[in-house]
Amino acid sequence: MLKRCLDSVSDKGGNGCAVTLIDNASGDGVIGQVRAAYPEVRIIEMPVNAGFAAAVNRGIDDSSEPYLLMLNTDAVLTPGSLELMKAGLDEAGPDCAGVAPKMMSSAHPGIIDAVGTIMPKNGASFNRGIGQCDLGQYDQSEEVAGVCFGVTLLRRELFEPERVGPLFEGYFLYFEDSDWCMRACSQGYRFLTAPAAVVYHMHSGVIRNESLAFKYKLVELNTLKVVVRTFDSRRRAAAIVTSRCARLLARTFIRRRFIAANISTLASFTAALPGLLSQRRALKVRRVTGDSRIFQLADGEDAYFDTISYEPDRCLESLIANYERLLKGRKDPETGKRLAVLYRLRQEQGKNVGSAAAPDRYLELFTGETECVRRLLERALGETAPAA
Repeated sequence: MLKRCLDSVSDKGGNGCAVTLIDNASGDGVIGQVRAAYPEVRIIEMPVNAGFAAAVNRGIDDSSEPYLLMLNTDAVLTPGSLELMKAGLDEAGPDCAGVAPKMMSSAHPGIIDAVGTIMPKNGASFNRGIGQCDLGQYDQSEEVAGVCFGVTLLRRELFEPERVGPLFEGYFLYFEDSDWCMRACSQGYRFLTAPAAVVYHMHSGVIRNESLAFKYKLVELNTLKVVVRTFDSRRRAAAIVTSRCARLLARTFIRRRFIAANISTLASFTAALPGLLSQRRALKVRRVTGDSRIFQLADGEDAYFDTISYEPDRCLESLIANYERLLKGRKDPETGKRLAVLYRLRQEQGKNVGSAAAPDRYLELFTGETECVRRLLERALGETAPAA
């Protein structure tokens, strides 16, 4: 995985740039192999695994280039994608903090992993377009709430302490990018997509073998931290914290699931809260705009991906969202017909209507569509079609 990643940012991959590899105390011997195979790559070895944010900050401190390409080792750039991102950032002007490429799933052909990120009002951020088939519905450059630091191009100057600043190292893993993007937006910066730049990403390729409880705790804890630190409305932040903490308690004492992780999350958040509130006050001094514009960018967006199985999820709803967005962009009659069929399928879901031949009949209406669409439709029909 690391070899494919490094090849894609080398001259061989058509994206030649200065590369710094941060080794978070892996201890697995891979760094020695990298030194032998990629002598041009600069390697920074962390003494301990201090988490993603700390490692990235160390690399940024050691750089001087005007642009920073954040690239996880489970991502691969396509030829020319870096230049396309750079062109998009240059054209956008100095108020654009960074650009998001079109990240495609390397495990599921035709499935989008992210085209920017979304921050809804409930604080549960997610990758824009995740789980949807790529039919060109995100092919126009658009403003987004943020960018996924798995792959993004950013202006280095904004990481200076007097600007947006470094990543918050209170996150070991997950949502450090959401926090940074929220801070950037609060200071008047914006983010755009550069969908012509395509990157292939193995979702959670680095940590997918970690325990579910490990990932669950980090997601729950860091969501609370993002909300407390970066949301402008104290009332909204308090309501979200109250709701999410109540849900953790319910899972612990009623549903009896993730008991140890829930208790650990609540204890860690309680211990961190005084510091988070102090940081919130310090960040408020730099704020020049509220969060309403960020939340507006979440309208009509949803996640269609199961982060436990790493499979596309809610396939019927995903296809509906896909074709609704396509129809808004091009008013194509055929797209409208297919959308009408999907609406009909949704109405039939859970009802004993139609016949055993219904799946074939519906599939025929999508003849000529991409294999990705047909796979999701077959899965949706398997879930919704009545039994013979």
